[in-house]
Formats: sequence, C-alpha cells, structure tokens
Amino acid sequence: MNVCVIGGGNIGTAIAAIMNQNGHEVYIKTRRPEQWSKTICYTDMESQKSFSAHISKITHDSKILAICDIVLITTPTFTLKNILDEIKPHLKKSTPIGIIPGTGGVEFIAKNMIEEGHIIFGLDRVPCIARVTKYGKNVSGLKKHSVRLCAFPKHKTSQLCDIIQDLFQLHCFPLDNYLTVTFTPSNPILHTTRLYAMYQNAAPTHSWKENVLFYEAWDDLSSQMLIACDTELQAVCKAINKLDLTGVVPLTTHYESHTIQAMTHKISNILSFKGITSPMIQKNGRYVFDLNSRYFTEDFPYGLCIIKGFAEIFSCKTPNIDIILQWYQHISGQMYFTKTGFNGPDLTKTAIPQNFGIHTKEDVYTFYQ
Repeated sequence: MNVCVIGGGNIGTAIAAIMNQNGHEVYIKTRRPEQWSKTICYTDMESQKSFSAHISKITHDSKILAICDIVLITTPTFTLKNILDEIKPHLKKSTPIGIIPGTGGVEFIAKNMIEEGHIIFGLDRVPCIARVTKYGKNVSGLKKHSVRLCAFPKHKTSQLCDIIQDLFQLHCFPLDNYLTVTFTPSNPILHTTRLYAMYQNAAPTHSWKENVLFYEAWDDLSSQMLIACDTELQAVCKAINKLDLTGVVPLTTHYESHTIQAMTHKISNILSFKGITSPMIQKNGRYVFDLNSRYFTEDFPYGLCIIKGFAEIFSCKTPNIDIILQWYQHISGQMYFTKTGFNGPDLTKTAIPQNFGIHTKEDVYTFYQ
C-alpha cells in the first residue's frame, strides 16, 4: 500500500519504519521535511536489533495524499481540526483516515467529515512505544502485540482491522462502538494522575533542582490517584448502560496490578518507560513546569475533561477526577469549574461532548449507535 503518515514525531517515525519494513511505500507529511533523511534507522528497545527503512517522499505538501491508499495521523489532538481542514481537498472519500491514538474526541472533531461520507477510524492505543533519538533519522521502539480499532462508518471496522494487521504485522481487534476508544484509560488518566501526584503542593512558579523521571520514580500516591480515577471512569461506563463498554479495560487489569503497591512496582519497572523525564523545561539553571507539553495541552482538555463531560451527562460523581482538573485549573489559569459546577468559560476550548451538541443521554446513544 501507499501510506501517508502525518506527523514526524515519535510515533510517526516509528510506524513509518515498521510499515516500510513490512513492504509498504511510506510518505511522510511534516512541518520540517528538510530535517529528514530518506533512510531512517529503527532500533528495537528490547533486542537492540536495528534495521533501515526507506521513506519514498518527505514533504509538507498535502498534494501527496492524492496517491495514497490510507492516511495515518499521529499529531496532537488539538491540531486535528486544522489538519483535516487542510488535507480534505486532496483526499478521495474512499481513502481511510486513521488517528493514532484515536482518543481525544476524534469523533467530534471529525464529525463533519464523517457526515459527508469520509472514512475515519481510530486505534485505542499506539501500536508501539517509540522515542526519536535523532529527528528524522533515528528512532527506537517496542512494538505491541495487538491494538483495537473502531471506524465510522461502523461496517468498515473489520476491513480496516485487516489493513492495520497487514501494515504493522500485529493483531487488530474490532470494537463495537467508538466510545470504547474514547474512554481508553491511557494518557488521559495515566499522565494526569501522575502530574497531580508529583506537583500537587507546588506553586505554579515553583522550580526544581533536577527533572524527575516520570515513570521510574512513580510512587504510591500516583498509583492511588490512578486507580481512583480509573474506578470513576468504570462507573461512568456502567451508567451508559445502553452501549457495550465492557471493552474499556480497567487499568488494574491492563497492568495486572490490583493494589496500589503492585501498580507502583509495575509502572516503575516497564522497560519502554525507562528514562522518560517529566514535562519540565530549564529556566535559570532550574526546572519549571512546561505547560506547553502535550501532557498538559492534550491530556487535560482532550482527555480527562471528556470523561468528566460524559460523567455530567449521566449524573456520575467523580471526586478524584474533579480534584485533578481543579488542580490543573489552578496551575494553568484555565477555568473549567465555577462555584456552580463544571461550567467554566474555558470548557469551550476542550473536546467535551457538550461542545458538539451532545447534552443528554439520548444524544449519546443516538450518536454512538
């Protein structure tokens, strides 16, 4: 297949290499094509074995999409609307557009294109953990054994699973409804609970002597909040009882860790998480919050806020999610809560369902069924 990958970051680089290794022609659309090499080196994190992959063309020009059989978007969710607007004139409606990962309110942001007949699909998680070691040239990765997928229109789901299996050479399982993808408790809970546990008592202007390892220094408070917020998400899933959301796997099951201590041990020892630092930048020789990091700009407004939005519709209490969102409100200046509830003015800049005409239980069921 001719595949266009939009985004030259960690995931985009890794999947480009993997797909070419599996026999496909790969094109990269990126803002920085001049920094790319047509030959990139992929190194497996576990075996340390490497291979070279060939990229057929690197460009910023959307015209490349006209020759592509499938498009995979790996950029942050907050860029998705602009990207879809940009590429739409160059796409055939029959060309599937995949979002990796497909969380973040993809179904709302792409709603107009879905209604116009475009094929939009999302993966529940990334197909590999990846770290660029030299931009546009070298990447290390650890491919997963499986992913799950759901598409609009729904009848395209199985066909697209077959394509993804061929592209990545892993198992791809179909999901019954897209809300299962949206609720996948990956970064929106994993990152936000950890950030709260690390920085909860720090003023927005606080600085640190050194950057903290995000996963290797994972502690029991991080696990406690992770499990608590994940439990609240499961309660929301149960409340949405006219949709089958059993596919939203609890993190205690996903990580095979059912106690706080077991979760701390598990996450702090995951090989692919080794060496990952916290979202900080240096200032005057010390480290401060990097509020422009995707950990903040994506995982709160396009992650945890969405879960809270559905919780509001189905009258589910989420005390721990509220604590974390209110903490983010304090350090970022965004206003999500007022004295009367989850109705702050800055919610218009998030991907909560209410921003897209979904206000009632009936609206939810109609949209996802």
